[in-house]
Amino acid sequence: MKKISPELSIIIPTFNEKELIDYSINRIFSNLDNLKIDAEVVVVDDSRDGTEKILKKLSKKYNRLKFIHRENSKGVGSAIRKGIKEASGKYGVVFMSDAPDDIKYIPSILKKLHSGYDFVHTSRFMKGSKIIGYPFIKTLANRVANYTVRLAFLRFDLKDFTSLFKGFRIDKVKELDLKADEFDIGLEIALKAIRKGYRIVEVPVNWKEREAGKSKLRLSKQGPQYLKTISKIFFLYW
Repeated sequence: MKKISPELSIIIPTFNEKELIDYSINRIFSNLDNLKIDAEVVVVDDSRDGTEKILKKLSKKYNRLKFIHRENSKGVGSAIRKGIKEASGKYGVVFMSDAPDDIKYIPSILKKLHSGYDFVHTSRFMKGSKIIGYPFIKTLANRVANYTVRLAFLRFDLKDFTSLFKGFRIDKVKELDLKADEFDIGLEIALKAIRKGYRIVEVPVNWKEREAGKSKLRLSKQGPQYLKTISKIFFLYW
């Protein structure tokens, strides 16, 4: 019998998340059941701290959990690209393993996709959104990065290019030929989707700091990555 594909693939990159992964996965599946969403969860794990063992146990509990463990960390962007490749749903949503993004927004993201949009970008900076507990320096850095993008690409009207919490049609995101290996993949998805003329909408979300463990985002590393990605795409299309 042919296996029926889920409507949605939730793609989660993980790196050393043993403190939080059990809570995050259980929370996601509980909410999916409550919201009656037909979805699989695709975890791409680059961890070295025992996260893999927890995921193995969880995969026996949830038959809709698919996880791929990679021996060497290749970066969050690389993990997201791998998750997109492995996804079997018509639609995809990137959801970070440290659970800062409330899963309650997924139904509204799906609604936008059902209405004909190819990409749904969430925004921490547009009217109706709120940031809770995020360090001031990171908030400032994100705003500067997004302002820089809007200056470089004057016709691009998104408020939050760098957020990784995004929804999309799987067939469309595969056409973007993504290359980014780190957090700049969020920026790459946004810019390439706009340049290809896909239908894009932005929705406000409330964002709160992670509940356990440490953030893997390092401004000293990601700042130059963002600039590199902006420059590549700018000179590619202009």
